[in-house]
Amino acid sequence: MRTLLISDLHLQASNPALTSLAFSLFDKIAKDCNRLYILGDLFEYWIGDDACDHTATEVGNRLSSLSRSGVDIFVMHGNRDFLLGRQFVESFGGELLDTDSIIVELASNPTLLMHGDTLCTDDSQYQFYRRMVRNRGWQTDFLAKTVSEREATARMVRSTSQAHGQRAHTNNIADINEGTLHETILEANTTRIMHGHTHRPALHSHMIQNRKVERMVLGDWHDDHAVVALSDNKNCELLQWNGEALKPI
Repeated sequence: MRTLLISDLHLQASNPALTSLAFSLFDKIAKDCNRLYILGDLFEYWIGDDACDHTATEVGNRLSSLSRSGVDIFVMHGNRDFLLGRQFVESFGGELLDTDSIIVELASNPTLLMHGDTLCTDDSQYQFYRRMVRNRGWQTDFLAKTVSEREATARMVRSTSQAHGQRAHTNNIADINEGTLHETILEANTTRIMHGHTHRPALHSHMIQNRKVERMVLGDWHDDHAVVALSDNKNCELLQWNGEALKPI
């Protein structure tokens, strides 16, 4: 079983280089995998399945080709594309994981997969915002607005989010909370966790109740490289993709 895992692509029409890098990974690596997991923030923002732009349509078409070739595709919500719906995901043959976490077998080891934002509990302002926008009532009201109204709101939220993100990193509250990590691992009863969101790709080791726990953090995407994870029956490792080949980080 060969599995590719990615997160935080933040694809958007204003940055075609990111889309090209993603397509190169799909064409050269994902096509030879059994499974593809997208652990949140496939897109920079998402205001509804009825508001797909050209980039989203291209991405859907490319993922549809992957799905038709036999690759199982699983998509998790991120903090940017939390409104991604089943209509869009199922249009390319994928499965929307409408949950904060899931346990899958990677290299013979049960692994907890998450976007990662629920681990960052020191950032109370973001957690308040997250609870608000994940509320079904809020989402229903938002999706009832016109596309132009939603776009205006999204631009305002993105601007506020970018400013808050800079302050959060400066104040060191944008990374995970160790206590929350421990609680999450104990509840899941696993010894490996993989997530994105923090934009701090690395392999970490934690001791939780005398058990060594591996934490693999996927990276956010840049124009010319991205940190992804690849797993087979024996190994699960973080690798850097440069558009041509996977290399150790």
